[in-house]
Amino acid sequence: MAKQPKPPPSPPDAPRRKGRPPKPGGRIPQVEVQRAYRARLAAAGKVVRIVDASAAPPPLAIPDYNPAIDGIYERATLEKMRDDLHNASIKLELREQDVRRLQQRNAYLEGELKLQEQHHTNALKDNILLKHQLAEKRLTKRR
Repeated sequence: MAKQPKPPPSPPDAPRRKGRPPKPGGRIPQVEVQRAYRARLAAAGKVVRIVDASAAPPPLAIPDYNPAIDGIYERATLEKMRDDLHNASIKLELREQDVRRLQQRNAYLEGELKLQEQHHTNALKDNILLKHQLAEKRLTKRR
């Protein structure tokens, strides 16, 4: 396969613009872009809420308009959100069960620790007592 020839360099006096070259016919208005986008969504079977801008007041004046609820969602997106919330609630329940179990275990271990402290204290007392008795025996043998 033959190599492609390089394009001739642009004249040095004209600076080259970065990015895409402009579209022939100029810019497309944003309204047209939005209409085409909504038409593609409707053709794909996605939920579209269409508001006639000329007949309706702005969205803030619509009494039942809520930007958190009124939007464009796919069924798969809603099902995924539902499943994620369900999984999160299950995880939360499991964590609460773990906390209850660990609190019970903690109470049990605190009791065991107190018992071990008591055994240790008694052993130290016995040790000291035995050392005193041994010291007294040595003193009585020396006399």
